[in-house]
Amino acid sequence: MNPIASKKKRTGLFVVAFAVLVVVIFALSSFITLSAPPTSNSSAASPAIVQDQTVFKYQWMNQTSSSSPSGMSNVSMACFEPSSEIVMFGGEHSVTNKTGVNMTEYSNQTWLYNNQFWTQSTGESNIPGMIGTSMSFYPRGMDVVLFGGQNLTSGGKIKYENETWLFTGYTWTPLKGLTQAPTPRAFAASAYSQTSRSVILFGGITSSGYTNSTWAFKDNVWTKMSTTGPIPAMEGSSMVAMSNGNMLLYGGANGTGYSDQTWMLNTTTMHWTKLSTSTNPGDLAFASLNYFSFNNLYVLYGGVNSKGVPQNTTWAFTNNAWNNMKIGSPSASYGQTVEALSANDTLILFGGSIGNNYNNYTFGFLNNTYNWAEFIESGLPTGSQWSVTMNGQTKTTTSNYTEFLLMAGTYTYNVTAPSGYSATGGNLTMYASFVTNSVSFSKIPTLFYYTYGLIAGIIIVIIAYAGSLVYRKIAK
Repeated sequence: MNPIASKKKRTGLFVVAFAVLVVVIFALSSFITLSAPPTSNSSAASPAIVQDQTVFKYQWMNQTSSSSPSGMSNVSMACFEPSSEIVMFGGEHSVTNKTGVNMTEYSNQTWLYNNQFWTQSTGESNIPGMIGTSMSFYPRGMDVVLFGGQNLTSGGKIKYENETWLFTGYTWTPLKGLTQAPTPRAFAASAYSQTSRSVILFGGITSSGYTNSTWAFKDNVWTKMSTTGPIPAMEGSSMVAMSNGNMLLYGGANGTGYSDQTWMLNTTTMHWTKLSTSTNPGDLAFASLNYFSFNNLYVLYGGVNSKGVPQNTTWAFTNNAWNNMKIGSPSASYGQTVEALSANDTLILFGGSIGNNYNNYTFGFLNNTYNWAEFIESGLPTGSQWSVTMNGQTKTTTSNYTEFLLMAGTYTYNVTAPSGYSATGGNLTMYASFVTNSVSFSKIPTLFYYTYGLIAGIIIVIIAYAGSLVYRKIAK
């Protein structure tokens, strides 16, 4: 064989072999890179503050169920301790008469509430339909004491009552044979005092106007108390027993206006003292004031202000001061009622109305236990923006962690990755302690990422083939 021709042939084969080798190297590097784990510039998770402590969060939570009574306002409620239930009586609602006209009707129904369910009491009673009754649990008799209220005559006129009724868990029984009792009245305030071991009743509206008389119910006897202190005559005041047995009273209304005053009744000396507070809920009447035993708070909710506008602000009285709790609340309505359910340290709210629209919703005021859940990312370059969506919240960050405050339970979360990366969501179970959860991001291969080696190899083969053709012509 011609040495020159042989040399040319070897040179051509070398060029082709080199081109094939380049193609193989680029293809292998492409797949090796594809299968390799993603690199990241993210440092190890190092939150500035690890939220590893339990948080208590006050809130009103909707507990309305299919068993709720029909919409009603101005009901009366008390906690019946023997069965740990809320007893609800009376209230007003709208009915349509035979001529198609909407009319207000007073109810004489009794409902019991516990474990987020209402049950109507089926016990027979002759108690009339009323609003503005005063109800308190009386532990010495193990019954709920109901006094007074107003009903409507057949002609639609208001009639004030002064009967005393006792609820022992099944039905209402009238207390007969009383030698004296408060005059007929409605919207008086009442609460049980451990110091005097009696139900204290204050104020109300009578057929003669407003009153500031104070009465005590003990062992089935009403006694008019001789009190001191310049407390004004009012209806719609809110009153609760304090842990020391004294009475805390706020607001009220009479013919001269609405009150923004806070009063305390010493149930030993029977002296009313006006308390000086730096802030208060403002001119208010027909609100609900209850003891929230979980945190030793006296909680005031709702009512109507001096302009006749219903309120839905929640206030707490502690250390001789009123504080606006600034929490989400049910929509403001007239005639909402709140009572403490001691069985599970909650306050229960029912009803209310705006115009002829009567609510039948139930809300519970709770201090729920929350803990922190922390998501820690890996796989992203430093400063990349990513987010997690869970429980109706989206947290976006450029850090390598983000946190959620959650109650106990199982939650589904979704992850939003920056461009060029992917990550999967999942489920997170929160117990009564701080938890962490890892989120791994992967780099998404592009079309060029897959094919750049192959394309480069083909180009080199073409160049090599063209070069070999040129070489052959030159060699000839």
